[in-house]
Amino acid sequence: MRLSRALALSLLIGLALLVALSVASSQAAPPLKPPAQLPKYAVRGPFIQEGIGPIVFNGDLRDLPQIKEEVTPQEFPLHRTPGETRASALGGVGRAEAIFSGNGQMPPPIISFPGLNFSQFGAGWPPDTNGDVGPTHYIQTVNTSIGIFRKSDGQRLVGVTFNNFFPGPGPCDTGNYGDPIVLYDPMADRWVITDFTVAPPYYECIAVSQTGDPVSGGWYFYGLITYPTGDFFPDYPKLSVWPDAYYMTDNMFGEGAHAGEFFVRTWALDRAALIAGGPLRSIYFDTCLQGECGSLLPSNLRGTLPPAGSPNYLASVEYPNVFNIWKFHVEWAPVITGTLTGPTQLEIEPFEPAGDVPQQGTTTLLDSLSFRLMHWLQYRNYGTHEALFANHTVDVDGRAVPRWYEIRDPGGTPYVYQQGTYVPDATRHRWMGSIAADRDGNVALGYSVSSSTMYPSIRYAGRRNGEALGELPQNEASLVEGTGSQIGISRWGDYSAMTVDPTDDCTFWYTNEYYITSGTNWQTRIGAFKFPACGQALGTVTGRVLNAVTGGPVVGAPVVVAGTVETLTVRTDVNGSYVARVLPGTYAITAGPLPPGYPDPGGVSGVVVVANQTTTAPDILLNPVPYLAYSSNTVDDCGPGGNCNGYPDPGEQNLKLYVSLTNIGAITATQINGTLTALTPGVTVDVPTAAYPNINAGQTAWNPTPFQFDVDSSVTCGTVLTFQEDVATAQGTFPITFTRSTNIPQPPVAVLTDTVEMGNIGWTFGGTSPPWQITDEDSHSPTHSWTDSPGGPYGNNQNKWMISPRLDLSGKTGVEITGWYKYALESGYDYMYLEYSTNDGMTWNTTNPLLTLNGTQMAWTEIVAQAPQLANIAQARIRFRLVTDPGVTADGVHIDDIVVSHRPVVCGQPLPNRLLLPIIQRGSP
Repeated sequence: MRLSRALALSLLIGLALLVALSVASSQAAPPLKPPAQLPKYAVRGPFIQEGIGPIVFNGDLRDLPQIKEEVTPQEFPLHRTPGETRASALGGVGRAEAIFSGNGQMPPPIISFPGLNFSQFGAGWPPDTNGDVGPTHYIQTVNTSIGIFRKSDGQRLVGVTFNNFFPGPGPCDTGNYGDPIVLYDPMADRWVITDFTVAPPYYECIAVSQTGDPVSGGWYFYGLITYPTGDFFPDYPKLSVWPDAYYMTDNMFGEGAHAGEFFVRTWALDRAALIAGGPLRSIYFDTCLQGECGSLLPSNLRGTLPPAGSPNYLASVEYPNVFNIWKFHVEWAPVITGTLTGPTQLEIEPFEPAGDVPQQGTTTLLDSLSFRLMHWLQYRNYGTHEALFANHTVDVDGRAVPRWYEIRDPGGTPYVYQQGTYVPDATRHRWMGSIAADRDGNVALGYSVSSSTMYPSIRYAGRRNGEALGELPQNEASLVEGTGSQIGISRWGDYSAMTVDPTDDCTFWYTNEYYITSGTNWQTRIGAFKFPACGQALGTVTGRVLNAVTGGPVVGAPVVVAGTVETLTVRTDVNGSYVARVLPGTYAITAGPLPPGYPDPGGVSGVVVVANQTTTAPDILLNPVPYLAYSSNTVDDCGPGGNCNGYPDPGEQNLKLYVSLTNIGAITATQINGTLTALTPGVTVDVPTAAYPNINAGQTAWNPTPFQFDVDSSVTCGTVLTFQEDVATAQGTFPITFTRSTNIPQPPVAVLTDTVEMGNIGWTFGGTSPPWQITDEDSHSPTHSWTDSPGGPYGNNQNKWMISPRLDLSGKTGVEITGWYKYALESGYDYMYLEYSTNDGMTWNTTNPLLTLNGTQMAWTEIVAQAPQLANIAQARIRFRLVTDPGVTADGVHIDDIVVSHRPVVCGQPLPNRLLLPIIQRGSP
């Protein structure tokens, strides 16, 4: 039921005073110093602030209207943090990753039922699906409604909009806009639900249940001003439960005069006061003042409490290979004080942002929301160690895939215990993930999955504790398979939620979105599953994997321990040993294959494992094989003694060729003979065979007698010669293909040299102002460089260039442009191009630039850009062009020691590997 009219009137008077006090408190904070004038990770604060409330609600939520209001649906805007990019234009530039399909199988859902949908409860796209689980209920929040479900059978008990949920009069009864979060606080048996309002002053609307019963146990309602004016919009709020506070983060996006500015605001809300229905007290700090550390997630507690006095941990990822951790500590008495320190920066595997995701039956692509850590950052205290679990989306071979991490010892010296990129097949995209771990350290990762031949669906994969680090060997299971695609709208998710049931600390609950029918009526699903081993008495099986010939250990071999209930995949250590903790039962154990040294598996069966005991399995012997590979950079006409015979010229005869081979297998290769074949017309092999000595594992050998070949006069200078060597051994045949060139560019001859120490040597300028200028604020050597924006960041909507003097390259080949660069550009949005003209600047090639810079490179780096397009051009010019979008700005580009040169070609010499690369980068000493 709603509040009485008399109570509402009295609350209105009190709220008016509280609003005035809260706004005054917020506005009393010092004026913002421009972020560009502050260090990247500087901290502003602390600032103390009180909120509005509580409004006390003692009714039953089932008495509220259970349908949504009549509103105009909308696609909710997405504010991208600086450095974050919608990467569809990148075309799949991510690193390659081996496809890994595990040997285990995730348990099927225990229960799966429909959550809220757009037609009944949604206000727009995306739904921002999330939820949490308590002893009896599961609560789901979407844009912009709340669903309360009985978890035993999935029956929806309550379905209300945020506007109906938050009582009036107050700032939250009509203006609720999105980015909802719901969390269960297991320490107090309470629920916390939040979302934000959209008109200044901006509020975070906060509801805390009076009891563990979210339906009829009553609620306390609060409003917290997150920014008092329209200067900064507080977006993407994330909330967490911690013993001393509820922690919250906001991405603060500048508007109006502050457009392009960004920082992160971090809050601690007095948890004890909120649970008791007391006043809303808070303390906050601002950080990431230059906008380069992106969204921060506060750590959310599950299971055993952290050590007394532990700070809350906040984390973000930073392109291309940094994991950041901050520590936020608060004291509420005798006065409110706190500290925000960090970040501690951990090196992670480099990543590239993922592009958009295709769907079946439509050209609409879905936003992968790559780059930022996904809800939530889970904290676990396992007694022997503390751990944080996190995930985000990256690009692998043009597909969006989940990257996940376990960070240990966050309160001491944090380190990356394990990290992995989940790539179980070569066609599907997986994104919008959420990760959690149960009481035993078993990990589950839920996500959306889609492709051009598949409707978006909801699946999950995982890892039993003790399995191979960085892998999810428990193959994915399906929560629900979609039967439709989202049409015409790119926004998908923003986040999903994987949580763990507090009643057993074993059962995972996951919620995400999907479609039943193609269109715009999104659906959501809620389901639960559990690893059978969680909370059970386990047994231990151990054993060794050995080389069947030498008896030595086989290191890193995959070992599959397969039973009737569960299958685990572990790996051998440096001693060839493995350990697996499994449910009692009988197991078959298989090791390998481990190419190239051990291509065939081996195993034992009938291994009985007893609870709380250790079983030692028989040794597994793997048969080793040699594996011969062409050694990099060793094809030569000089044997190990250095008896060189010159490189092929057209018409040259009786050339000698030595080829070295390396055995990357696990045993000595014997009886080695090579047979050489020329695959290039005009090349004749006169002596096609050669014998090699035996090659031990890990060793390299040359053929003692050379192959011999002739080059016909019809072969032109510069031709690349291709050969194939078939290497026969007692253990098998290895075909190897390699190439040789007939030319080499000589040392470069400069056509233009600009050290930027002699003033402007003839560059001209155009485009937006201010133009490119010479500066002494930074340089490679000795004191000056060119820059697009001396003294600060470049502006929005820039398109400006500097053009070289005319370059006479007639008769010149092997043209290249060398320069030293240092740059900071908004990743994915702002670029510097090196472009060229072949007609004295009348027209410019802008579709295929010689060099493209994007992102950040803060150390001076030499880059050599090859320019074969300018060979033999009498009226060539080059230009450096900066192009920026309307949003975030950065420091820009510095260029020093520019050289345009050419390399004369002489036949009869090899082509160095460096010229096969379009761009070469060298770090500054």
